[in-house]
Amino acid sequence: MSDRQHLAWPFFDDAHREFATRFGAWVAQHLTRFEADEGGDGSAAREIFGLLSVAGWLDASLAAADGVDLRRICLMREILGFSSAMADVALSEPWLAVLPIALYGSPEQRVKYVEGYAAGRTLPAFALSEPEAGSDVASIATTATRVADGYVLEGRKTWTSNSGLADAYVVFARMDGAAGTRGIDAFIVDGDNPGVALEQRLRVLPPHTVGTLRLQGCHVASSNLLAEPGRGFEIAMRVLELFRPTVAAATVGFARRAFDEALRRSTERVAFKKPISEHQLVQAKLADMAVKVDAATLLAYRAAWLHDTGHASSGRAASIAKLYCSEAAQEVVDQALQVFGGMGVVQGTAVERLYRHVRAFRIFDGTSEIQKLIIAKHLLGEKRSI
Repeated sequence: MSDRQHLAWPFFDDAHREFATRFGAWVAQHLTRFEADEGGDGSAAREIFGLLSVAGWLDASLAAADGVDLRRICLMREILGFSSAMADVALSEPWLAVLPIALYGSPEQRVKYVEGYAAGRTLPAFALSEPEAGSDVASIATTATRVADGYVLEGRKTWTSNSGLADAYVVFARMDGAAGTRGIDAFIVDGDNPGVALEQRLRVLPPHTVGTLRLQGCHVASSNLLAEPGRGFEIAMRVLELFRPTVAAATVGFARRAFDEALRRSTERVAFKKPISEHQLVQAKLADMAVKVDAATLLAYRAAWLHDTGHASSGRAASIAKLYCSEAAQEVVDQALQVFGGMGVVQGTAVERLYRHVRAFRIFDGTSEIQKLIIAKHLLGEKRSI
């Protein structure tokens, strides 16, 4: 399964296939040493970010007419997820953060931050969630108060990627006194702004460099407002919708790696005087895992293809992919661990790491429950339009 036979599917053109082959070879040569990295202080993520930049992969992650080629970034995340969860974090979290600037930023903002991202100078972070506003983005309480020479931000952000490490944060805040989603704006806050402080780095199961930020008397210039006033909620929702197929692709990478590990282990491990691959119950597990990997792969790349070809149902497909792929990947990883038996729960083995890493993906970037609500909203909206 690691040979990526799905590249032959019609979702891809020759340019995607050639790109995936080159990127896969590069990852195998340069990033496998990070496979067991658990995040720590974020230094590994920063190092990988630099390696991706030097090799031109960060620039490639945004190389499209509208700034987004979802099939390309999905291929990157699948390949990185297969190789190293830390490597996937090093690409995906900055990419999520630079995406709002690439899509909505002014020419000056793009020159400073998007070009800085591609060159590896600017490590960006996405600051949306709050202690009391996770899935319910409309409830964010961080405020932005207009002053003569810009804005002053006050509040707390949590689950922020690269907290305390980032060179720039895309911060979503509510204009002081404004209600509803139209009261939310997005700001670019430089990491060295004295009004931004790391309150706590969160220790979580997967190697994510997330934490809680405190914004106190955080002054930002008017030129650091992203897009027109009142568009913050729109920006957040569009970016997350674009990000979901890539999340699905990363979990495909996890599932594909777990399946490969289980398949290999089943032929090597002997029980009752024969390889366990010759036991029918193990064969059934392998078959179920293969079906889930293929189904997840189809849904992930269907969602990316629908976006890239401008199909109206791409939003619904994105949530379907994120929901199914994250749930299926956990099932595949769990069954792989079962095939390994006791060795599967020994710290440091590939399946043990994958078991911890994959669980968060049913929560991050919109929980499975939220994806179901989004899917239903699309379905009911489509029904009313008939």
